[in-house]
Amino acid sequence: MMKNLKRILVLLLAVMLFNVSCSSDDDQQEFCEDYTETIEQGLKDYSNAYQAYYLDPTLEKCTAFKQEVQNLKTTIEGYKECISSSDMAEYDELIEELNEQLNFACK
Repeated sequence: MMKNLKRILVLLLAVMLFNVSCSSDDDQQEFCEDYTETIEQGLKDYSNAYQAYYLDPTLEKCTAFKQEVQNLKTTIEGYKECISSSDMAEYDELIEELNEQLNFACK
């Protein structure tokens, strides 16, 4: 599970740092400007839930962790239009990793 966390963090950083490419549309640009801040908060929540479960692997903490994985995935998917086409492979890989976390976490 720690390997998956590291992989998700690396992919998320790649997606966040290198590929916000919004159109010239003002509404779209404003929407995408919130991207980094929103994703950073989702990552903090994910990391906190992961640490809580890792330190005390109870069913309740597993459920909370899975919820944060889903929240992070939903948030990232909500900003898909802010991802440049050249970085879609990393985006798709990140979503796939989060899906695997949802399917196999806490087993």
